[in-house]
Amino acid sequence: MKLFFSIFALSLLFGKSAAYGQVNLSEMIPASTDSIQKNRIRYFFPGKGGRNKVWDFSRKLGAKESERVMFAKDSTGVVSVIEPGKINYYRTTPDTLILIGCESPLAKREYVMEKFSKKYPLEYGDSISMDFRCEGMYCGNHPFREVGTTYVMVDADGSIVLAENDTVKNVRRVHVIDSYSICMDIDSAALDTAKLTQIIDERYEWYLPESQYPIIEDVTSTSYFNMNVVGTTKYAYCNLPSDMVSSYITQTDEDIDGEQEGFSDGGQQVPDIIHYQIETHGKVIKMTYDLDEDAIITTIIANHMGMFCVSRQWTQSTGLGFYEQIDCNGLRPGVYILYINVNGKVYSEKVTL
Repeated sequence: MKLFFSIFALSLLFGKSAAYGQVNLSEMIPASTDSIQKNRIRYFFPGKGGRNKVWDFSRKLGAKESERVMFAKDSTGVVSVIEPGKINYYRTTPDTLILIGCESPLAKREYVMEKFSKKYPLEYGDSISMDFRCEGMYCGNHPFREVGTTYVMVDADGSIVLAENDTVKNVRRVHVIDSYSICMDIDSAALDTAKLTQIIDERYEWYLPESQYPIIEDVTSTSYFNMNVVGTTKYAYCNLPSDMVSSYITQTDEDIDGEQEGFSDGGQQVPDIIHYQIETHGKVIKMTYDLDEDAIITTIIANHMGMFCVSRQWTQSTGLGFYEQIDCNGLRPGVYILYINVNGKVYSEKVTL
């Protein structure tokens, strides 16, 4: 009985419709009285994609921090997702969710080139890449600009195990790569000459087929200054209706960024399992590497403006003497960021093509 009511509640709040493939997104948005509890859980490596996967989160839902997320929709159809210290604003078409702005106590953004979020229904194998641009104000008088690309792919489907005998089926996993630059100056006329901060965010989000908010989200964010790596942060959340949290989430006083039960925070203390060298030959990047363990490797090429250019992902068993070529023909000559994610640990190189 617990399973039936749990899945029913998830379906109501997260927007699962009765006729899959016939979607009207405006009818899926939760009412303003709906809310979920956003619980920060330990970061975990999401693993490879594919069909009919089973993700067992039953031992991964220990949370130290939680916050309430609320939904609202105004008379113009703009949807607000309200979290402590942040509000995101979306507009919808019958099948697309689009980010149009966001604000916090420190910054306000308006997307002059709107940011694509999701296209429904979420069908395995679907992908799309679109540019975005926003103008903003930081601390009331510091203008800034963000320009970049978002790449969205439904890379897996299957079932989520939330607890013993509680399984959510027909789940889609969405892999999102946001690559963008930030320039900031108190004088708006100087924005075009300001030094750039680049960001590469890699997100994995688990959805019911036509939901507009993920059940599980897992994020790796790497920042660069003038294309030199500054650092990487990682975090993960489980989002559930408030009245369901006690059924699945175990409150803990432990450091959720520490290693436990196979979790990794991706910090510098995590041992290297890859040993690599990078060479460039014209517009081709060659990566020669050895692996101490089986690995899923993701590479991303981004330019000095933080724009997403090329992405590759492959699996490789442990061994010596491997190499991979990344063909960058078609890109303009210049300096690029090579982002390498190996089982959740991020490496970065600056390459000249």
